[in-house]
Amino acid sequence: MSKVALLTTNFFHPTRDRIIMGGAERYQVDLCRLLKRLGYQIEVWQIGERWVKEFDGVKIRGIPVNKSKYHTYLELNTAFYENSMSFDYAIYFILPLAYPLTREKSIAISHGVFWDWPGFEAVAGRQGDRQEWLRRLSISLSGPQKLVSVDTNTINFFNATLHNYYHKWEYIPNYVDTECFTPTDEETANADEKVRVLFPRRLVPVRGINETMRAAEILTKRYPWIEFHFCGRGHDDNTEMLMAEWAGKQERCSYYWKSFEMMPEIYRQADIVLVPSRSTEGTSLAALEAMACGKPVITGLAGGLGNLVLQGYNGYLIRPTVENLVAAIEELAQNKTKRQLMGKRGREIALTHDKKMWCERWSNVINEVFR
Repeated sequence: MSKVALLTTNFFHPTRDRIIMGGAERYQVDLCRLLKRLGYQIEVWQIGERWVKEFDGVKIRGIPVNKSKYHTYLELNTAFYENSMSFDYAIYFILPLAYPLTREKSIAISHGVFWDWPGFEAVAGRQGDRQEWLRRLSISLSGPQKLVSVDTNTINFFNATLHNYYHKWEYIPNYVDTECFTPTDEETANADEKVRVLFPRRLVPVRGINETMRAAEILTKRYPWIEFHFCGRGHDDNTEMLMAEWAGKQERCSYYWKSFEMMPEIYRQADIVLVPSRSTEGTSLAALEAMACGKPVITGLAGGLGNLVLQGYNGYLIRPTVENLVAAIEELAQNKTKRQLMGKRGREIALTHDKKMWCERWSNVINEVFR
């Protein structure tokens, strides 16, 4: 049986058994499952303290290293290269992990532009630093035989700046199980007059949590029939505790988190879904899941969200300020017909991102590289 080694940064927390099963983590689990179905043995390496753990039947090995400058992982990359020599193929789960050494038969993945977050200028703001950052990215692009991107935004950026690698790119957008995430039957839809607004994201600033909390404070005071539901995890227990305290002090605001298996019903109970990302976004799994459940989405102008949302057709693309969020939510909350129409259109778009298509596209890339 051929063996595939996958290098990532974090799946398990480096020093604890905490897993926040966000989009990237779910993507990794599904990719490993696909590789196993195709007949490969798969093991994962990540930052950690020389431990070996297991998740979903896959061994995950910790490598005790630190991140280096420019969001590259020199020591992690080198240790992985040396420790995975007995494996036939490699996958670099995040593009910069392919710097500076790359296995001959390998694939690198871009989950969206990550250098648009507000603090990146502190890392590579000076011209010399920016040139070094681009040099390292260029080396990351040069090694793998295929570069898989979840969005066209990333491909367009690299085609404009490092165009020598155009022939390596494969666009494989993110996915949704449209048989699991399905719309609510009109007969069993919410019969009351409440409008439920759902924020199904991680509790981090780049996902627009701060702006959404402020919009919730404004709209729940303005409209007694609007509810806000925050469903997601923070990076630590303290973040979740603070979120629960805040929600407990607000009118018609709820905070909780649910397992992935329960999320289809959470989406079906909502009327409007928010994905107000400010940066570091690809093609959001949350947006696709909401669309598959027939819900209109309000998203930020970030990453590949423009691949999913057509302005005014199945949702709104906005710069996620408090004022813009309030205006967009008000518009949809007051117009049930528009919500239903946008939801139906969103379902049609989600069907073109069905998980079966994602598996087929990935299988083609794997069969081409891992021959």
